[in-house]
Amino acid sequence: MPMTLTQTVVMALIQIVVLLAVIMAVVPIITFAERKVIGYVQVRLGATRIAGGHVGITGPINRAMWALGRVPVFSILRGLPIFMADGLKLLTKEDVIPEKADKLVFILAPAICMVPAFAVFAAITFFPGAEGLFTFPASFPIVGGLKFMGFLTDINVGLLYILGVASVGVYGIVLGGWASNSKYPLLGGLRSAAQIVSYEVPLSMSLLVPVLLVGSLSFRELSVKLATEMPLVAAVPLFLGFFFYLTCGFAETNRVPFDLAEAETELVSGFHTEYTGMKMGFFFLAEYANMIVVSAIAAAFFLGGHYLLPFGLQSQLIHALGAGHALNQPSILFFVGKVGFLLFVFLWIRATLPRYRYDQLMHVGWKFLIPVTLVNLFIAAAIKFVWM
Repeated sequence: MPMTLTQTVVMALIQIVVLLAVIMAVVPIITFAERKVIGYVQVRLGATRIAGGHVGITGPINRAMWALGRVPVFSILRGLPIFMADGLKLLTKEDVIPEKADKLVFILAPAICMVPAFAVFAAITFFPGAEGLFTFPASFPIVGGLKFMGFLTDINVGLLYILGVASVGVYGIVLGGWASNSKYPLLGGLRSAAQIVSYEVPLSMSLLVPVLLVGSLSFRELSVKLATEMPLVAAVPLFLGFFFYLTCGFAETNRVPFDLAEAETELVSGFHTEYTGMKMGFFFLAEYANMIVVSAIAAAFFLGGHYLLPFGLQSQLIHALGAGHALNQPSILFFVGKVGFLLFVFLWIRATLPRYRYDQLMHVGWKFLIPVTLVNLFIAAAIKFVWM
């Protein structure tokens, strides 16, 4: 039976609250994981080794975590007090606004970054099955007996919505740099604007490959058909498109090696130099939320999404074993695992590669990525015309 208006509104509110709660829980975990990954990869002192002689609240917690870390599985908890202290610092640090800053724009800029970063999750499909993730008990008020779906909404232009809303975030960076009335933030904001304009073109063209192969803009339909209905030859443009898209994704999220907007060696801290407290925290929340979005899109359109095999190879497994086989069923664990792996790649790259020069950044975008993504799009069009 179709849901009533009240049930629709209540279900949407429940899904929104759950989604925001998960994102707000995952983002701090990524920041903690970033310290751990960089510490292990670079073999450096930090959250992996130092127990410290702190006094006060964090001292006993730190020493307890260090003692627990002698157990191999629990060694990941070492450094947890540093993570807790960082969160507490953001919440309690003095909120400073420069005297000559444009105060209204200075205050609004972090929100302009964060709101679009969270809004794009509305169109991401975490599980495509019509049976949903679970069913509410019949005794549950208002929505009892209804299914909790693996997506907030399934609009037929979901990918277009994601690209359109996500591109608004750059305004927050540019406005934050300009409103600070300081040279370093202004340069960081201008760099970010030029960077995102440059890499938005090849990123969009790399995403046109799955759109062309499927003939839809629906996130749910794209993720399912790309995994289950592609000919074997389609793996070629999908494989190439994945690496082009991920490269552009690093630039779109201002991550190493393309973090020119906040290059500490050149711009102190870049566009958010003058920000303190939770205003600066909002910029970080937006950055890590955008990392999750980039990873979710890459996982859904190139790595098989909710199915086991990447690059459209799942269709060959379906042909060999049959659609009813357990390995050919979608699972949210496949999707979350792929997203988690791609987030690890973000951290891995930061711990490994140096920062590009600004002219090198522009060179890669305009002279390399745009031509090769055009060629890859042509290959996808030829495959669509000949084999599909």
